[in-house]
Amino acid sequence: MAQMSDWSGEPRLRGNGLLRASGAGAGLTWSLRSDRGLVREANEDYAAAVEDQEMVGGILFLVADGLGGHDAGEVASRLAVETAVATWRASSDKSIKNRLRNAFRLANQAVLDEALRCRHNGMATTLTALAISSDTALVAHVGDSRCYLIRGRKVEQLTSDHSQVGEMMRRGLISPAEAASHPARSVLTRCLGRELAISPDVTQRQLVKGDVLVLCSDGLWDLISPQEMVQALYDEVGDPMVQVANVVEELNKLAIYRGAPDNVTIMIIRVHERQGPSQLTSSSSRWFRRSP
Repeated sequence: MAQMSDWSGEPRLRGNGLLRASGAGAGLTWSLRSDRGLVREANEDYAAAVEDQEMVGGILFLVADGLGGHDAGEVASRLAVETAVATWRASSDKSIKNRLRNAFRLANQAVLDEALRCRHNGMATTLTALAISSDTALVAHVGDSRCYLIRGRKVEQLTSDHSQVGEMMRRGLISPAEAASHPARSVLTRCLGRELAISPDVTQRQLVKGDVLVLCSDGLWDLISPQEMVQALYDEVGDPMVQVANVVEELNKLAIYRGAPDNVTIMIIRVHERQGPSQLTSSSSRWFRRSP
């Protein structure tokens, strides 16, 4: 397999490989999986989950999708996530919204700087971040990766797609059915690496016991409906830690079965109770990577 250099100048295998991790703590269980699907040459998605000792029961979850067809999308997604994580950890700001906005600002600048340094014209990425502290969830978002809140059997999409099709739907110009097959559905109107300044959408929700949050790239939501995600959750029983991991794997298999023309990334977080500082119990509380 061909090699390329990352922003540190060190050679690495092209793409972000297979990402898999699970964790538990502070009343949450979570699991993530990201892979290249069946068609793409490499995985241009990237994802992470990191504990924050400064927040009460705080964990930060991130999903990024490097733009397919552009130079070094896999570098853009990984750089955006890792810059956002480093910025988040270094911040002493008590406002979670401010910390999220600053993380996005510096992630955007990092992608712009890297594109200029390496002459990767058009290098860009989506970024969706979910910060959970105590009984509150805050979602910051740029692009068309998504975050859903599932409560019972009801689904609320917490993010709006920053795409041409998303804008047309909001204006009532096309229906959801028309959007699903529209040729411009992957054309983004906002992402990291395109503009000198970027402001993410920020959404806040109170959490209750039993809530489930799903973060995913368009490689998943383009093939699997929110209702199918709900059904997969209700089909699983048993240990909560195993449960979320099983649901992630089942949804990934369904995407593969349906052809998986894009990279597929899904992260599921289940709320069991919200109290006290986080104490991660999983041996895999960070992400894992291998070549595709």
